[in-house]
Amino acid sequence: DLANVSTGTVSRVINGHPLVSEEARKAVLQAIEQLGYIPNKAAQSLAQGRTNNILVAFLDKSPILPSTWQYELPILQAINDYLRLNNYSVQITIHTADSNLDSVLFKDVMSDKSIDGMMILTSLAIEESFIRSLEESRIPTVFIGNGPFWHDGNQVGTAILFDNFHIIQDAYNMLRSLGHERIGFITGSDEHIHSQIRLKAFTEIAAKHMDPESCEDLIHHGDYSINSGFEALYHFFKKADPPTAIICANDLMAIGAMKAAKELHMRVPQDLSIIGFDNIEVGSFYSPPLTSIKVPSYDLGRQGAELLLKTIKDGKTREPITLPTELVIRNSISKMV
Repeated sequence: DLANVSTGTVSRVINGHPLVSEEARKAVLQAIEQLGYIPNKAAQSLAQGRTNNILVAFLDKSPILPSTWQYELPILQAINDYLRLNNYSVQITIHTADSNLDSVLFKDVMSDKSIDGMMILTSLAIEESFIRSLEESRIPTVFIGNGPFWHDGNQVGTAILFDNFHIIQDAYNMLRSLGHERIGFITGSDEHIHSQIRLKAFTEIAAKHMDPESCEDLIHHGDYSINSGFEALYHFFKKADPPTAIICANDLMAIGAMKAAKELHMRVPQDLSIIGFDNIEVGSFYSPPLTSIKVPSYDLGRQGAELLLKTIKDGKTREPITLPTELVIRNSISKMV
């Protein structure tokens, strides 16, 4: 009554509808201010056919490794920050690698239409049946650190990735520029997509400088744990011609390798150069501070959430986006003496 307009006009103003005259909009907003009215967000969402709920599904091995949380938590923080800023609620669900995603997500979570979109965070392979179900559901989806995925020639969801490939080759080439010719590599868990990409990058660049047998001799399969990095270094230095530099698929293995080097009375970096991956905080406080590869975890989460809200709004699937990684130089590498 204060604004002297219909209830339909009031509803359109509250919900930001463009087909309202400027005079009517000002009158409604003035009345809202006078009455101290606070819009009911839940009612607005239902009226628009939305729930303002986003599901973040996290899939990994059990138990989840500490190194995984160091990568995932900044992503989850960024997703939560951005979505809450845009008046969305976040539901987080964690599943192990042996979960049947069709069952635990589609039947138990998404069938009741309680979400507007979904973000899937995993570095494990995703079964084709789930991708097919996801396409059929038409639920807006963003994959973080995995994908892109296709089914029957159609891209399913949008993928936001980070560079695991070129940065490994950049690290290798930098070590060669320092005079290192025998460069070793400690892989992460074999089933992780990121580990597979990093290994492929290493083998391709190493193959340009040595024969396949020599290249294989400089690769040791770890599992992302400190202990596997420790054991890998002992493995390398049982050989007649060990590496003078090592690239590790994560920082924890690099720290394990540095611990083993100390036990073997080897100096880092004078006798052995070491590079990690993930740029975890503890690496910068180790002695010597660890050279590492920085992953843009927070940006992955924030840009992924932004992409999802755009997809919810316009229904369009985006081309995959790959964010750059950065080689952070510290004191664990040096020129070959």
